[in-house]
Amino acid sequence: MRILILGPQGSGKGTQAKRIAAEYDAPHVATGDILRTAVANGSELGHQVRPILERGDLVPDDLMVGLIRERLADENAFVLDGFPRTVAQAEALDAMLDEIGKPLDAVILLRVSDEVATGRLEARAREEGRADDSPEAIRNRLRLYHELTEQVVDRYQLAGIEVIVDGEQTMDEVFADIQDALQVVAASR
Repeated sequence: MRILILGPQGSGKGTQAKRIAAEYDAPHVATGDILRTAVANGSELGHQVRPILERGDLVPDDLMVGLIRERLADENAFVLDGFPRTVAQAEALDAMLDEIGKPLDAVILLRVSDEVATGRLEARAREEGRADDSPEAIRNRLRLYHELTEQVVDRYQLAGIEVIVDGEQTMDEVFADIQDALQVVAASR
């Protein structure tokens, strides 16, 4: 299965994407992890994106689409997490996936309030010491989610491949809802 997981930062996308990937034997492709690794390794990409990530801004579309194309080229199934975040990115992603013959089977939206997302991100900042979870970056990322990514959510909902899950439940309840939804998707294929 080819799955995209969406939701604001702090909604549990990474946690649930890892569980989906393990359950369905599909690689978890987390663009944030790829970018943070590039920063930590001091690669050219890392130097380009470090200040962008520290501000909580979005990495330019051309860099992200190229990165994802390279990562998904040899995968028949995947769980994509952290991209797209704008309608232009969604259009570029869909075009690229169609071009390589790997269109999305489902889009899972984890819905959480800003208060819950902020609390989770602040806790993560304390536990992991992530520079991209500063209070300013959290506010900026949630603002960008509402301004830009919610339009992506609307786009996939109109396409009829989006499943909405209450991300404020326990991790196990969220995963159970995701499994139920993916069973429906698999049965309809």
